[in-house]
Amino acid sequence: MWAFVSSIVVANVVGLRGSVREGIGFSSGQLLRFTVAVFGFTTSALIWMRVGVGVLAAFLVITAALVMSLLLGRKLGLNYRISALIGVGTAICGASAIAALSLAIDAKEEESGLAISAITLFGLLSMFLYPFLFLYTPVGGWLGNNPNVFAVWAGAGVHETAQVIAAAGAVGQDVVAAAMLIKAVRIFMIGPVVFLLSYVCCRLESSEGGPRGFIVPFFAVVFIIGSLICATLDLNVSSLLMMGFDWVAVKALLSGIVLPFMFATAFAGVGSKVRFKSIMGLGARPLMLAATVAVTAGLLAFVVAFLLVPFIPA
Repeated sequence: MWAFVSSIVVANVVGLRGSVREGIGFSSGQLLRFTVAVFGFTTSALIWMRVGVGVLAAFLVITAALVMSLLLGRKLGLNYRISALIGVGTAICGASAIAALSLAIDAKEEESGLAISAITLFGLLSMFLYPFLFLYTPVGGWLGNNPNVFAVWAGAGVHETAQVIAAAGAVGQDVVAAAMLIKAVRIFMIGPVVFLLSYVCCRLESSEGGPRGFIVPFFAVVFIIGSLICATLDLNVSSLLMMGFDWVAVKALLSGIVLPFMFATAFAGVGSKVRFKSIMGLGARPLMLAATVAVTAGLLAFVVAFLLVPFIPA
């Protein structure tokens, strides 16, 4: 996120030399696709077996955020690209999901930039608001004062992964793991949702007389395959270790160092192509859409968490 923000500032305030254009294009295109594909190899499909009833919250938020964003975006007069980007950013995992979908639907850099900015803004607000409401208002009592129920709410409702960790950590460090289980379900859905939305956006463009045909987002397919391979490796950690392959260490290296660096580099490329004037030209309606979808997703996640209170142990 900081790489994205700082690259926008540098590109618009300082300016970039023409000699870096090829590198910017590579980072925002091929490198980003490759990084999303590799991301799948650290996102295990086994998450479905570990989450339990909390998966209901994740699925309801994903469905509601995507459907509402597309329908309300159309009512507000926004194009399908920015509506889909805001929806996927709220439903899945913020900037990473927006960047992945941007590639699949050929979104403009300014549309991606505005979607990421809006998602970051409302994600930060939810990061502070959720733990405050749980700890210092009657909301905590409604959730049975159960940190694990709060984990379901935060994991399903807060946008970015880092924001989920911060919100859960504000209640207790032992809450983070539970919240990240719910969040992991949403992260896993990057591949399937990007595939689905790219098809939906293709149909919408065709209905508007656009020439674009549906192109299978190959990187999303690789993400899904990678998640299945990751699950297989996770199930055979001991056997692999006896053979001299430490999958746990490799996965930690990928998720802790390699992928963050690759995502940061790719986001710097995306941000370097964003222009303030173009973002301002999009107006306030995308922010209205992002705010409405964020509030709806948060309320829906809360209602599901409230209904699950009797079924989640303290």
